[in-house]
Amino acid sequence: MRRETQNLLLLLIGIAVLRITFDGTYLRYVKPGLFPFLLVSGIGIIALGTAAVIGDLYRGSSRGSNHRHQHEHGHEHGHGRVQWLLLAPVATLLLVAPPALGAGAAVTSSAIRPPDTVVAQPELIAYPPLPDEPAPFLSISEVVNRATLDSTRSLDGREITVSGFVLRRMRGYGIDLGRVVITCCVADARYIRLHLSGIEEPLDEDTWLEVRGVVEPGSARRDRDSIPTLVVREYHRVERPDHSYERGR
Repeated sequence: MRRETQNLLLLLIGIAVLRITFDGTYLRYVKPGLFPFLLVSGIGIIALGTAAVIGDLYRGSSRGSNHRHQHEHGHEHGHGRVQWLLLAPVATLLLVAPPALGAGAAVTSSAIRPPDTVVAQPELIAYPPLPDEPAPFLSISEVVNRATLDSTRSLDGREITVSGFVLRRMRGYGIDLGRVVITCCVADARYIRLHLSGIEEPLDEDTWLEVRGVVEPGSARRDRDSIPTLVVREYHRVERPDHSYERGR
C-alpha cells in the first residue's frame, strides 16, 4: 500500500471515531463509559496520520527519487487497486452508521438466563426497598433479578414502570418487552425480557413502549426460562432512547 493511502486511511479512521463519539452514535456500539477512550483514540489516530503526512512532505524529494528508482526497475512493488477496499468500512461508518441492536437480532443473540442451580435452589438476597414514589422506573434487568432472587419480595403488589421494545415470545403466543444488555460493547450483547400480560393491541416487533404494571408474584419461578410476567395496567409508545442498552455485569 502506498504511503499516501496509509496516511489517508489513518486520517479517515480518526475522523470516523471522533464523529461517532461527538454525535453520540458510539452509544449504538459500546457503553457510555468508553467515551474518553474513544476521544483520546480518535485524536491520537488523527495526530499519527497528520505527523505521517508532514513527514512525507518533508522527505518529498527523497520519495521522488525512490519512486524514479522503482520505475527504472519495473515497478517491483506495484500499486494494486485492492488496497483501496480498506477504505470501504471507514466510508460506511462515515456515511451510513449501522443502527443499534433491536428485536431483529434476537434470533441470533443469546438470552440472559439464570444458571440451573439458581433455578432449582436460588440463593435469595435481601434487595433494598423500592423508592416510595408511585410506579418507580426500573430497568428490566433489575425487575428480573428482584423477581427471581429478592428474599423481601419487594415487587409484590407494587406498580413499576419499565421501557423496552416488543419481542415475540420464544415459546407460545404473546409478546415480551425486551432490552439489549451489554457489558462492554455489542459483541457481548445479550437479551433480557419480561412477559407482558394484558395488551390486546397487535404490536409490531421493535416497537418501543413505556409500560406501567405489576409483576405477577411467583411468575418467574413458574416460567421455564425464569422470565417474570408483568400485568400491564397502562402503556404507550415512546421513541427509542439515545442509549437503548442496559448495562450488564
